[in-house]
Amino acid sequence: MNPIPLILVLAVLPPPANLLRKCVAADGAVSYQALPCAEGSEQRWAQPVKPDPVSAPRAAAPAERTAASRTRAGVADPARPRRDPRRERCEAARRDADEQRDRLWNRLTFDQRSALDAKVARACAR
Repeated sequence: MNPIPLILVLAVLPPPANLLRKCVAADGAVSYQALPCAEGSEQRWAQPVKPDPVSAPRAAAPAERTAASRTRAGVADPARPRRDPRRERCEAARRDADEQRDRLWNRLTFDQRSALDAKVARACAR
């Protein structure tokens, strides 16, 4: 097999995207990119990019497997916090009121704002 075509293909390909570069343009604009800096820009630093631990798949540890099997069997897991329906209802009422205030902030009257506050107070008092 002739290695010359392979070498030519590798020479044309862009560099691997496992480096993050900080580039500063002549006008002072800063950009962070995986590709080399454009002409007229200065590369300040380059560092390797680590894989995102959240998106990287991983196998469950034996302790996690046993906790999952205990939960399926109906046995409560002591490390897992218990759900508090009152607290969840209170937080949901606060989120709804905040969302409504954000959406209608300049159209709400004093009475409407007071009604929102009273609704949250009732949900949190139970």
